[in-house]
Amino acid sequence: MIANLVKKDFLLVKKTTVAFLGISVLVPLLATILMRDAAQDKRTELFIFLYMVILVEVMFVQAVATEEEKSPRATALLCAAPYSRKSYVIAKYICYLIFYGTCIAIYSIIAAIYPGLGFLNITEVLTVFLVGTILYGVYIPVAIKYGITKARLVFATAILLVSLGPTLIAKVFNSNIDFVLSLMRNISSLNIPIILGVAGVGVFLVSMIISFGIFEKKEL
Repeated sequence: MIANLVKKDFLLVKKTTVAFLGISVLVPLLATILMRDAAQDKRTELFIFLYMVILVEVMFVQAVATEEEKSPRATALLCAAPYSRKSYVIAKYICYLIFYGTCIAIYSIIAAIYPGLGFLNITEVLTVFLVGTILYGVYIPVAIKYGITKARLVFATAILLVSLGPTLIAKVFNSNIDFVLSLMRNISSLNIPIILGVAGVGVFLVSMIISFGIFEKKEL
C-alpha cells in the first residue's frame, strides 16, 4: 500500500519530469563552468551536488504540494481507507530517498560523460544527504502542521543560507580557524563517513516520528 502512495506522488509531478531532468543536468554543468577558477585549487563537487539536490528538491516538493492543494480533500479520502496515516507519512519520506538516489545517479552519469566534473566520494554523498535530510526533515512536519504556505519559508531560508553560508562561516570562525582545522585533523577519515551516515539516518528517523505524531492529531 505504501508503494501506491509513493507512486501517487511521482504521478502528480509527471508533467514536470522534463523540467526536473533539465535542472538536474544544467545545474552541475553551469556550476562547473562558473566555479572553474575555484576548481583549480580545491574540489567543488560537494557544493555543485548540494545546489543540484536543493534546487531539484524544491521543485519536487512544491510541485507535489501544488497538485495536492488542488484537491484538499484527497488526503482525507486516502487516509479514510485503505491507507493509514502512518503509511501516508512513510510514503513521503520514501519519496525523498528515491529522489536523492536519482540525483546521485544523474550526477554520476554527467560526471562520467563530462570531463570537467569529478565523481563524488562517499563523504560528499553523505554530507549532502545529511543537509538534504535536515531540510526535508524540517519541511515535512511544518507542512503537515501549518500548511504548504508556511513550509515554503523553509526552502526560502535554506536557499539563502546555502548562498551566504560560506561567507558567514568564514566570518564566524575566522578567529578560531586554527582550532577548527585542528579538530578536523583529529577526526580520522574513516570516522567521518560513519558520523555523517549515522547523523543523516538519525535526522531522517526523528523527523519521521515527529511527523507521525503531528499527522495523527491533524484534522483532515
